[in-house]
Amino acid sequence: MKRWVWWSLVAVITAVIFIGFGYTKKVATQKDYEQLVARGQANIDRADYKQAKINFQDALKKKQNDKPAQIYLKQIATYQAGLKLLKQKQYQAARLNFQMVAATDGGSSTLVRRSANLQTELKEVIKELKIFETAYDKAYKLSSRYQYSASNTKLAVILGYGSIDQDYYRTIRQKAKKLQGYNNYVLRSLGYTVEVDDDSAETKVAPKNDKAISPERLAQAKKELARAGVNTKKLSPTELKRLIIKADKEHKSVVKVLKEK
Repeated sequence: MKRWVWWSLVAVITAVIFIGFGYTKKVATQKDYEQLVARGQANIDRADYKQAKINFQDALKKKQNDKPAQIYLKQIATYQAGLKLLKQKQYQAARLNFQMVAATDGGSSTLVRRSANLQTELKEVIKELKIFETAYDKAYKLSSRYQYSASNTKLAVILGYGSIDQDYYRTIRQKAKKLQGYNNYVLRSLGYTVEVDDDSAETKVAPKNDKAISPERLAQAKKELARAGVNTKKLSPTELKRLIIKADKEHKSVVKVLKEK
């Protein structure tokens, strides 16, 4: 066999070997890539976002600039940022993140579903919180004007809400309960029997019991006011009791409390 024919044959065989090797390597790379993406998707389903990110990052090492893997990584990052904002009670910002994830094409359907549910839930939470804050402000003003029963009626809008025990509402729930507790304390001190309906959080006030504040204390308060030039006949028994309660609570005289009104 002539030398040139021999070398031509060797070249052909070598080319075939390299082409075959290259093809085999490409197939193996594609298989590894698909396995990494599948693992990442499974980790998302298990809410193991840290491992999912590692899998998708490894997938990008197999296929640089791969669009699907990049979409998955961005989706996870945006979703996790939303969860962080949720813990910080930044509900409006968190909702925007979940909306972005839910609107993603070509990514995880699991994250789309979870984000869609969360953003819908947060929409309701944001709306209710506005209502509750307004109700609380009105209740606080009523309480400061000695209208304790009316204040509790406003608080029932908050405390009677069916989902008020959810963590979303913890701050407003605590504020409302604290104010309700103060209102009930004053009402009891004025001689009312106070009961709270656990189902509606509505406060029920029974008729007064004048034994709560002794006649001697009432007489003493009237004398103090009279010495200050106040016509006590213009004060109802309830108003006088409220003055006494506030004066004792703030360690002030009934005269000073009346002048501060």
